[in-house]
Amino acid sequence: MTAINAIVRRDRIHLMTDGAVYNPEGQVTGITQKVHILAHLSTVVAYRGPTWFGGGFATLLNSANLVDFDDLLSQVIPLTHAYLQNGLNGLPADAVAEAGIRLDLKRVEVILAGWSHRRGRGELYELNTERPEWQLEPKGVGVIMPGNNPELIARLEAHGWCPEDEAQDVPNLLALLQHQRAVPDILPNGMRARTVGAFAQHTMITPGGIVTRIVERWDDLPGGAR
Repeated sequence: MTAINAIVRRDRIHLMTDGAVYNPEGQVTGITQKVHILAHLSTVVAYRGPTWFGGGFATLLNSANLVDFDDLLSQVIPLTHAYLQNGLNGLPADAVAEAGIRLDLKRVEVILAGWSHRRGRGELYELNTERPEWQLEPKGVGVIMPGNNPELIARLEAHGWCPEDEAQDVPNLLALLQHQRAVPDILPNGMRARTVGAFAQHTMITPGGIVTRIVERWDDLPGGAR
């Protein structure tokens, strides 16, 4: 359970993510960043899914001898498949078995945001491992995750949330994260729980590089819901 929000502009990409780790019941169990920067590839990787996936997957991509964002796009599907097949092998078998009862450990939504120097633009893609046929889905001008939530949509409309003003991208993305934090998300098991917490992290990709910072912190603590 993670929030990943992004806006693609002509000369940059903005991402806003949270930092809380939740169990399937919606309780805070840890705090961690959800974005992984591959500066030499002009790429940021973010994901929604089980905690075990993120750091190891970023390490795999970092060591795969890729040269740029476009090279990553051409290789990420087989690399993801291999990691999901083998990545759990190094974890304690009992812990994997217990966790596997409660959630699908191979269900992951990967977001790739990067700068294509070949095409001279920022691009955003999603890879969803739950779909029968894996493919990189271009996300165009941006993404809101979680976004398929009637209560969230109604709240955004009621507050007049609008992302059109480029000068307000960071405040708008932070406001979006706060709205997502305020309403329960619909979990894969059908339960409803708040799934945005700990901190708000803004990451920006430009042709010249990647910067990231924490723009707001919340008092979510491991061991219980906020």
